Amino acid sequence: APKGELIVEGLVASPPGIQQQVLRGVQFGLPPGCVLGVVGPSASGKTSLARLLMGIWHPLAGKVRLDGADVHIWDKEELGPHLGYLPQDVELTDGSIALNIARFGELDMAKVHEAAQRVGLHELIESLPQSYNTPVGRGGALLSGGMRQRVALARAFYGRPTLVVLDEPNASLDDAGDAALTRAIVQSKAMGTTFVINTHRRQILAVADRVLMLRDGAQQLFGPTEEVLQKLGLAATPNA
Repeated sequence: APKGELIVEGLVASPPGIQQQVLRGVQFGLPPGCVLGVVGPSASGKTSLARLLMGIWHPLAGKVRLDGADVHIWDKEELGPHLGYLPQDVELTDGSIALNIARFGELDMAKVHEAAQRVGLHELIESLPQSYNTPVGRGGALLSGGMRQRVALARAFYGRPTLVVLDEPNASLDDAGDAALTRAIVQSKAMGTTFVINTHRRQILAVADRVLMLRDGAQQLFGPTEEVLQKLGLAATPNA
């Protein structure tokens, strides 16, 4: 299993089938158990970076390395269990809550419960008439937006992955969900999980060790959270 050292080397990327570059020369390194907050205006390249980190897109130049190995050429079935991913547009598959959390693999209910508890969802699921067997419907249509996002978050945390990439994870969360997300990140970080979190909401930066700022696909700033926030003219305490 990988330990979680993430190295990004001079990434240049375009969406599949499109020539326009959406990322240019992005590079940084994170030790295991580090939390990186990625900030920047809309269309700055945050979601593109997330897809590259997961090996979903192939870069035009540069590499994403996890423990020194290129994630794009790593066997996906071998690497997948060690990765957690929450896309900006949450996608659930028609089936039960349990199956969605377990990524439609072997249903290990102990791991499903742990992931749900990690994001503060276990008691809410248990209160449902069918509990973890509750159907989500096509695309999660039978769940509220906040519930869909928290199920998808539990899926990202399922099995204690080594690297977790969250793209706007608190966009549909209420205050309780936001607090549960923060606790989940802190707990997993303590166990060595490396995080990359795209966000427009500064509160989540309170748990970030480092911040990367993107603008128009280019890296503007990267460094310790307090240092980057000071350069941006923001309060050192993100939720101040």
